[in-house]
Amino acid sequence: MRVWIRLARVGVALAAVALTWAADLAHACPSCASPLEENRQAFVDTTIFLTVVPLLMMGGFVWWLRRKIRDRDEPPEIAVPQNLLRDAGRFSKGP
Repeated sequence: MRVWIRLARVGVALAAVALTWAADLAHACPSCASPLEENRQAFVDTTIFLTVVPLLMMGGFVWWLRRKIRDRDEPPEIAVPQNLLRDAGRFSKGP
């Protein structure tokens, strides 16, 4: 049983080394390592887009949530019939 565990550990170590060496063979993606300026600019533009869009989405959600909370904190307007105000007598504030 212990032999199989050692073989499994050696296999995992060899796989990790092989993956590390394979990454060196890949160098980089075509956009990053391309000598063409258009490809580099496309990479930079995509990076900016993928950075800004999630931030705008989170900011929009916070703005929406804040607006909803602010609307909820305002006292509701209650329609009061005029005859009720007349019947208030000496307790009314109005004319």
